[in-house]
Amino acid sequence: MSAKRPGGRARRRSAGPTVGGTICVADHPRIARAVRLATGGGALTGFLLVLLLSLSVRTPAQDALVRALAGGTVAWLAVWAAAVTIGRAAVRAEVAGRRAERLEALRAEEEGAVVDGAPSA
Repeated sequence: MSAKRPGGRARRRSAGPTVGGTICVADHPRIARAVRLATGGGALTGFLLVLLLSLSVRTPAQDALVRALAGGTVAWLAVWAAAVTIGRAAVRAEVAGRRAERLEALRAEEEGAVVDGAPSA
């Protein structure tokens, strides 16, 4: 199923977790957005940093731009890897928190049934 984005492009939606039960960062809306923002900002920062450093040592503009493109690409890859790793940890923490809340609610429900003296159906 695909949903229309504001730009008119359709976005793929996955069917959910894979067979192995792994957590997919791309399926989490907040984390996926944070990864996109981080990678874009990291790539731009890497590009500008390498461009400014190259131009400051009097490198010809064409060579400086080629180096800046390479620097931006490397920065994008490094920031993407870090953002996905942090995103996975955040999703796991969220799942663990919700699991703990659910277990606590089930225990409270069981204790309520025992306190009343009659099991609830």
